[in-house]
Amino acid sequence: MEKWLIYVTFTKKFLLTSVENSKIKDKNMLTDRLNCIINYVNCEVAADIGTDHAYVSTELIRLGRVKRVIASDVRQGPLDAAIANIKKNGMENEIETRLGSGLSVLKPYEADECIIAGMGGELICEILKADTETAHSMKLLLQPMNAQYEVRKYLIENGFKILKEDIVCEGERVYNVIITKSGEGEPFEKEIDWHIPPYLKEHPLYEKLLNKKKREFTKIVKGLEESKNCDVEKLTYYKELLKETDGE
Repeated sequence: MEKWLIYVTFTKKFLLTSVENSKIKDKNMLTDRLNCIINYVNCEVAADIGTDHAYVSTELIRLGRVKRVIASDVRQGPLDAAIANIKKNGMENEIETRLGSGLSVLKPYEADECIIAGMGGELICEILKADTETAHSMKLLLQPMNAQYEVRKYLIENGFKILKEDIVCEGERVYNVIITKSGEGEPFEKEIDWHIPPYLKEHPLYEKLLNKKKREFTKIVKGLEESKNCDVEKLTYYKELLKETDGE
């Protein structure tokens, strides 16, 4: 009898440890980039567009930063992975999954805040453009992988104001997180500011962002100069931007 008791106790501890380790493993899937976004979320209902494995959605519930999440993806495969992760964490009542493109899965005012992360900047603009009423009905937390210039332009020119912008690094990679909502945003004074907003100058990671943009501009200039059919106007534009960054 004592042997069975010891065995059952050991097995229970082993199973509990395995579950905890599994949860820790899931938690470790959250990169600094995603954790940065999570830290800005605080509402009743959040939407996680392009949820993939629902790592962000489950962490929001775990931390108590939201009461409910609508997690969506345009593809069934990633959504199935999300559903499996949600079930593993026992969060089926808190996280609802939906299959669909962009904001089409939401009704206006259905969510208080919306995360759109890990996508190209131009795709993010297309998502917002496709469902403008829904986009204007909630706070947006955007993390474009590129084309941040285009995202800022779209927001300011289409009735959004940028509330805050953050910088986060993962190794040598530098990312921008843009928090925005419906409102009248002020255009930047200089062209370079659309690429490197002056309000980020006091950020501790500003130098990393500046150096990243310098590398981008240098690469574009070099490519244009080596091109047989060089776009002179474009070359002049990026040379000027590069000159502006050298003055920083």
